[in-house]
Amino acid sequence: MQLLSCLLPTALLATGVSAFYPYRVPKSPDSNPKPRFFPYRPATTYSNGEEDSHNGVTLDLVKHARAVRRDSQYHAEMGSEPTMENGLAIHTDGLDFAYFSTVEFGSKNQEMWMLLDTGAPNTWVMGSECTVEACKMHNTFSEEDSTTLTTTDASWIVSYGTGEVRGVVIEDSMSFAGFVLQFPFGAAHWASEEFKSYPMDGILGLGRSNESFAGIPTVMEAIRQKKVLQKNVLGINLQRSSDGHRDGQVILGDIDKSKFEGDITYTNTVPDKSEWEIPLDNVIVGGEPINLENKTAIIDTGTSYILMPRDDANKIHALISGSVPKGKSDFLVPCSADTTLEFVFSGQKFSISPKDYVGTASGSDGMCNSNIVGKEVYGKDRWLVGATFIKNVYVIYDYDESKIGFAKRKYLDIKPTQTASTTQSTSGPTLAPVPPKQNEEAKPETTPSSAEANEPPPSDPTGAASGLSIPMWLSIAFSLSASCSIGFTL
Repeated sequence: MQLLSCLLPTALLATGVSAFYPYRVPKSPDSNPKPRFFPYRPATTYSNGEEDSHNGVTLDLVKHARAVRRDSQYHAEMGSEPTMENGLAIHTDGLDFAYFSTVEFGSKNQEMWMLLDTGAPNTWVMGSECTVEACKMHNTFSEEDSTTLTTTDASWIVSYGTGEVRGVVIEDSMSFAGFVLQFPFGAAHWASEEFKSYPMDGILGLGRSNESFAGIPTVMEAIRQKKVLQKNVLGINLQRSSDGHRDGQVILGDIDKSKFEGDITYTNTVPDKSEWEIPLDNVIVGGEPINLENKTAIIDTGTSYILMPRDDANKIHALISGSVPKGKSDFLVPCSADTTLEFVFSGQKFSISPKDYVGTASGSDGMCNSNIVGKEVYGKDRWLVGATFIKNVYVIYDYDESKIGFAKRKYLDIKPTQTASTTQSTSGPTLAPVPPKQNEEAKPETTPSSAEANEPPPSDPTGAASGLSIPMWLSIAFSLSASCSIGFTL
């Protein structure tokens, strides 16, 4: 998820709009609220004889009694606890649209599901003062949840192409991966209805430094200031839910060699850019290079798919046998497609499995939606590369040396008799994400009416939001625009 932040020294002026590409979850009149947690975590035996019994290391964190989570209807497949120090388990929604982790906030260790976002430098949670439906469906955080919370007078707003979030800056403790940070972050007091579709209660910003952000550090900057890590790096491996894997994790300050094979290939980030952006040498489809020039890729755990300019997407799909265009941005590929697809970084090829670039069934006989999208987000030479690619690699984000490392992801085979089920532990409908519905005529969501909010959101005097035509089928892909989209009034 890309969120561009900038300091506004006087009144808040949200003149830019960040593109927000949501998917829509259909409402059901028969849907009754159910407990939010549906974790199914059977012990799994892998082909090498190892068994995942979920007995991970116990982090040195003090536990407190906490309130029962707010009732809602989100499906979650809980990740296995990492066995390495300073590790954080990654959970999914079961469809690989959203990857999130449990982070504890405040003196009572209130648990929040936080979207892991290497594209966002800033962190925010749903605040308890938020009374709109999007917040009511999530866990929230406020003074009732912590005796150590401090509220500031600084306000903030994050604008998306089809909605927004706004609130105030608060400060309290944040606990995850063995760390306890006293840290300033955002508490949302209003959120547009798009957030009803997503399981996360907030965003854990793992992006690079944003020097213009009024001196408020990022999570990794705060950890760096403690000087507790020998190397300020993140090692991340996302899991592929369809294979029954639950081994997704983030390791801070180290890498987990059991999650990849072969050598690590490092690529320096693009100079003078605030994103995790690296040069993309080429793409090879079915053994044939498409001969890219001057392309870069933003490697973003907060984006589900791979987004690129339409011309580039045309070149890729032209080499996938049976592929056909669908609308302005979309493509269909045979559900049985097995064409090899490789991205080349620093001269090294990294394969993307058809399991990841072939999406959901389209309704056409034998055809599926492609998870490679011809949508230009930042310009003709910049791609937004999300989970569709990242599931195939082990990725290292190196904050000290401003580089990204890739190695081939290693998945341990799960024995057929021990396949991890995604069956929910309770009956009744749930608000799990639905498969993406691709329709070039889809219109942007509008923000909730004033009846749903504490007060209506400030209007956009430039009309930027209303002028966007954004497909509703994209899942979580929060992306920045070229201008300021989040500001703090100090």
